[in-house]
Amino acid sequence: MKRLIGIALVAVSLAATGCATRAVLVAPPARVEVIGVAPYRGAVWVPGHWVRSYGEFVWIRGRWR
Repeated sequence: MKRLIGIALVAVSLAATGCATRAVLVAPPARVEVIGVAPYRGAVWVPGHWVRSYGEFVWIRGRWR
């Protein structure tokens, strides 16, 4: 009886660990952007970056601020 309980506990623990999965998504490498002339004195360039939108990565262009 003890052996049956031990086997059942091992089976349940193995089944429970197999249920949880975790996917790590990494954004694509940054795109190369051409930085033009600043539109006004003191403007700062904010580089572009990737964001997640509906399960996909979308590139947000860099801009002057």
